[in-house]
Amino acid sequence: MHTLEEVRREYDRLDRLVGVDTSKIELKISKRAVRQLGSFRSPSRGTGKLRITLSALILDDDEQFWDTVRHEYAHAAVYLLHPGEKHGHDRVWRDMCRLVGCSPKRLAPEKGRAAELRQAQARFIIRCRTCGAESRYIRRGKAVELMLRGRGRSLRCRKCGQSSFVLLVREDLA
Repeated sequence: MHTLEEVRREYDRLDRLVGVDTSKIELKISKRAVRQLGSFRSPSRGTGKLRITLSALILDDDEQFWDTVRHEYAHAAVYLLHPGEKHGHDRVWRDMCRLVGCSPKRLAPEKGRAAELRQAQARFIIRCRTCGAESRYIRRGKAVELMLRGRGRSLRCRKCGQSSFVLLVREDLA
């Protein structure tokens, strides 16, 4: 299992490579982070300080862990090198990803240990009645709330485009 001390050592190494100082950035591991494997928050996003949060789901998956650690580092480095500019997942950020050695992709892959854990922990499953496509949710988000309130017709299936769903609730995970 990986630790924040390992992350800090990697960030110190990358700081020397990139020429920035990320030592003031707060590092955090979250057990609640299940939809994102990591996130970077700047003061403008309401936290008051710089913070990188990593999901506890990736602590045992070496490849996904280090790719996520470097992905979030790339956000922080771009923020520090280009203050006041918003880069998100643009070319500047992708170039930084290549420099620090992580995949310049925006979304976490739907394979690997973290994806398996998300699937296994899903309490709510919304299934399309037309094509059978499923979306799984650990917590009650907007889509689940719409289904619970009988307003699921406003949802659209991402595979077939239809709006007829059934909500399955796993009570064993309550």
